[in-house]
Amino acid sequence: MANPVEPDMVLARAATELRDAPQEPNWVDISSSIIAKVRNTTRRTWPIDSAFPPGSGAGSGDSLRISDHIVKTTLRRALAGVHGAQPTEIDLHLDDHACIGLFIAVIGVYGDDLQAAGDRLASIAIETVWELLGITLGREEVEIRVDDIEER
Repeated sequence: MANPVEPDMVLARAATELRDAPQEPNWVDISSSIIAKVRNTTRRTWPIDSAFPPGSGAGSGDSLRISDHIVKTTLRRALAGVHGAQPTEIDLHLDDHACIGLFIAVIGVYGDDLQAAGDRLASIAIETVWELLGITLGREEVEIRVDDIEER
């Protein structure tokens, strides 16, 4: 029976093979092309109903929809740093294409009044959704959950 090959010998041989293999002369161009294609890949989004701003001249047959990705990104930016809280998750409660509520998970700051911080975050989220979608949510439709606490 033959001696089994030691794992270190296999790794050393693989390293030698890779080191001695000819390099692809256009690797930089290929890798740039791959990165560009990945960046241009679209994300799946869901269209959310929105209202036209007053005075826009939009007719009753027109519709305006904004992607859920835009809504979440706008909310994340509006909430960033409020009372030191950092949003970690934002979900939209939807009825088909209509936003009927929000769920926001955050990391809170140790020593802060988390109830007051949650109410402030909810208030900002309600205002942001109104400005972006033209819909009014009540405080009861916005759930704020503190998932973690960090020190200042």
